[in-house]
Amino acid sequence: MTAQDRNEWARLMVSASIFGYFGWALINHWSNGIEETLKSAFMIAVGFWLGSSKGSADKAAVMTREPQPVTIDQPSDKPVPVEDKP
Repeated sequence: MTAQDRNEWARLMVSASIFGYFGWALINHWSNGIEETLKSAFMIAVGFWLGSSKGSADKAAVMTREPQPVTIDQPSDKPVPVEDKP
């Protein structure tokens, strides 16, 4: 088992533990406060899962590239009309 496999299993176990704990709380101690807490925890778990995905890592590599220079195609003596002519 490689280090990456261990990290994936650890992430899965932490997520399962969190969902299990809140599932237990949902069944045994239902209230509006628990409902809102479950919604928040779910959103945090989804954000964590998406943030740790391969697509997120690839996005970070794209963001480190140099920005492209801006070119202006419209000459200053011919402005773009923004209002309808009467």
